[in-house]
Amino acid sequence: MDKQLIEFDNAVEALGDSMLANMPEDRIKDVQQFREYFEQVADVKLRKLGLRLIDECVAFSFMFRIGVSYDKVFDKSLEIGHLREEVTKRGLRLNSGIKA
Repeated sequence: MDKQLIEFDNAVEALGDSMLANMPEDRIKDVQQFREYFEQVADVKLRKLGLRLIDECVAFSFMFRIGVSYDKVFDKSLEIGHLREEVTKRGLRLNSGIKA
C-alpha cells in the first residue's frame, strides 16, 4: 500500500478515535486533505471508494457535532469502518499487483 493510503487510513482512524475528545475540527481536515489524492487515482473503484469514505467521514463529523442520536452516529461509524476496510483492501491489491 502506498504511503498516501497509509496516511489516509491513519487520519480516518484518528477521526474515529477523536469522538472521545469531542472531535476536534482538525481531525476532519486531516481526512479531507486526501480528496485531491483520490481524485487523481487511476483505479476508478479505489477513487470512488476513497471519495465516498471522505464524504462519509464529513457526514459523521457533522452528525456528531450537531448531536444526532448515538444510534445513528454509531451506524455511520460502522459504515465508515466497512469503507475503510474496502479502501485498504483495494489499495493493497493494486500495489501488490493482484487483479482486483
